[in-house]
Amino acid sequence: MTMLDLKLPSMTVGGVEVQGLSDGTLPTSVDKVVDIDAAQVERLVGGTDNGTFHIPVNNFVIRRGDKVIMIDAGAGNTMYPTLGRLPGNLRAAGIDPKAVTHIVITHLHGDHANGLVDDAGNAHYPNAEIVVHEIEADFWMAPDGGNDPDKVKGNRARSRINLKPYLNRICRVRGTEEYLGFVPVVAPGHTPGHTCWLLTAPGGGGFMALGDVVHVSAIQISHPDAGMIYDLDKDLAVKSRKRILDMAASERLAIAGAHVNAPGFGHIVRKGASFAFEPA
Repeated sequence: MTMLDLKLPSMTVGGVEVQGLSDGTLPTSVDKVVDIDAAQVERLVGGTDNGTFHIPVNNFVIRRGDKVIMIDAGAGNTMYPTLGRLPGNLRAAGIDPKAVTHIVITHLHGDHANGLVDDAGNAHYPNAEIVVHEIEADFWMAPDGGNDPDKVKGNRARSRINLKPYLNRICRVRGTEEYLGFVPVVAPGHTPGHTCWLLTAPGGGGFMALGDVVHVSAIQISHPDAGMIYDLDKDLAVKSRKRILDMAASERLAIAGAHVNAPGFGHIVRKGASFAFEPA
């Protein structure tokens, strides 16, 4: 690893610095947001291009001792031309992908895990251990069932490609066991094992990676009942979102969201009966 050439956006919590890196932006549309009026969606996101708008895809790096820990791995070149920027942004910041020692996965959807491998299916991070909650790993690595929807079968097939070069270095975290200083907070619904990772920093303070608890920060923080069609269990995802937002506000946790307005750092605060986001 070389000295940083590019100053990354960051926040420091309890003496631990968390740096933000972008994989690009993900196009989505008004009709993918459910249980909220379409006109209200348009207003909250500040307008759209014929119903289309973009959300950021943020990734995060934490250095602890000799470890370089990355949260999620971006989409690679598999989804949209607006994505796949993470490896180049790492190098621009002076971080060789070979120097990444651990990749902590919030969940195994494409915009968080397809970037684990290059276009030929080889490991983008050849020295990294993959850290994932066992519920998430077991679901996506299981054989398909006859009644599984196509989006589950498709993501299972892709997960096998993404994890193949890492199979001998996957750490399946169980329950709430701590690993690398992170405590998993399982927040199911978007996926069965979707995990927020809570970093308890030396000297006090806390930082939580939200993953996809929030997809559209302009909507789902102030209107947590609004769901996305990407959720496997929409009602459970809403319950998880409310629980995690309440936890973040109550414990005054610093948060970093994969799809919170870039670079994704800030705090969740109460606003009436709901919540608001305060950028760091």
